[in-house]
Parts: sequence; C-alpha cells; structure tokens
Amino acid sequence: MTDTAGLRSLGRLIHRFEARLEGATLTILSHENRDDITRALLEGLGENVAVQASSGEYTNHLATLKVNGNKYTFARDYRETYISEINYCPCRITPEANGVVVDHIDYPGVIYDVSRILAENRINISKLNVAREQKGRNALLISLTDEEISADVVEALEHLPQITRVISLR
Repeated sequence: MTDTAGLRSLGRLIHRFEARLEGATLTILSHENRDDITRALLEGLGENVAVQASSGEYTNHLATLKVNGNKYTFARDYRETYISEINYCPCRITPEANGVVVDHIDYPGVIYDVSRILAENRINISKLNVAREQKGRNALLISLTDEEISADVVEALEHLPQITRVISLR
C-alpha cells in the first residue's frame, strides 16, 4: 500500500528546497500503485510538473524529482514514506521530520560548527548525514533533530563560514 498522505506532505516539503518548480521532471519508478504515487506527489508539488515513467522496477524507490539541477528521491519501506536522497546525499526525511539541510562549501569542522549551534540551543541530533561532490567543493549536511529548528537557529547557522543555504524542515 502507498502512503499517499505522506507523499503529498513530502511533495509540499520540496517547496522549502526549491522556490520554483518550472521545468521539473517527476519520474515514477514504481510499477505498483503508479497512478496513486503520481497523483499524491503532484498534489503536494502543486505545480505543473512533467511526469514520465521509468522502464525499470526498483525495490523501494517510488519516484525521483529533478528540478533546478537538484535530484530528490522518494522511497517507501515497511514503516514509512520518505525522501531517501537529495542529490548525492543519502538521508531519511519523513513527512514529520524536524531538522535542517545545510548547503555549504566543504571545510574541516562543518559538522562541529553545526552541532555546536544546535547544542547551544538545546536541540538534540537524532541522525546526521553528510556528503560532498569532492573535497573542498559543494557539500550537503542533513541533520535530523528531536526538536523543531527556530528561525533564530537557522540564522545562526547561516552565519557559519562557507554556508550557502540553510533550510528548516518545518
């Protein structure tokens, strides 16, 4: 069974990452419940997004969205529906997740810097993923937390060196 409410919520979450979805392509990877998956994601995205079907079958991947040079992968397992990858960074962002996504230029100490600011604001990290294109280049840090991230914390994170964008998941 497909969690259509979860997919709708994840589609809405994409608007936090992408200001505009013009030119976006949604590729449906699953053969099972294809129409339900497509309908739920398009309802969440709320945009006129081009849809195409994949010729392959994937174990738990449902769809990918490519927009503005970014790729988001939607997946489902026995527990829940989630975003399983953003560009080159594996993650598990569920519809009700708290946390931040930090785009930055890779530098030594970024995990420490982000973690320190979260700790100073009494925010507990439940999961942390980091990935980079290559050393010293574009990188992504995804920190899932037990608490919501306030605008003040986002602002503090934005002032860290080499941070290009901070997005709160809520």
